[in-house]
Amino acid sequence: MLTVLLCLSLCVCSQGSPLGCRWLEEKFTQYSSLSLNLLDNMKSNSTNSSLEAEDTAIFPEVLYRQTFNASAEDRLAFAAQILNETAALFEEDYSGASWEEKSVENFVNILTQQADNLGSCVASPGQSRSKELHKYFTRISTHILRKTDHSAGAWELVREKIRSLLMRAHLLLTTH
Repeated sequence: MLTVLLCLSLCVCSQGSPLGCRWLEEKFTQYSSLSLNLLDNMKSNSTNSSLEAEDTAIFPEVLYRQTFNASAEDRLAFAAQILNETAALFEEDYSGASWEEKSVENFVNILTQQADNLGSCVASPGQSRSKELHKYFTRISTHILRKTDHSAGAWELVREKIRSLLMRAHLLLTTH
């Protein structure tokens, strides 16, 4: 009887918290691993990036510190925005990267599914959208990809930065 009451109270408490979201608990890690594997499989040997481009790709650490200490719902919204912004970025012209079209489509689809499911765990999706995070992705698009004509080296730099960003988003949701 005590075990049943304990289980019931844990279920009720976990449903009141955004990080108690059923999809997050059951599927997030699986989808996160899949997206990282797809990104790893897209790796190429091209690394012709300039120092200027690398400086542009530095993620503003203050965003992580602020979000890591934010509410569970804000962390979910931030991670969902990272996934949405990444999906939009990878819908740009990647022909210079010599990636298989199907691999990129699968990667974007997985990111979109993750973002949609995380968004469904947030009470008011889109409300706590980070302008700084959006600016970061805009800088990557304009200062790295467009200025280099979406070259293979630029895409490889972006792929590496995005991999790191996705890993940190995963930690953001799984360490609290």
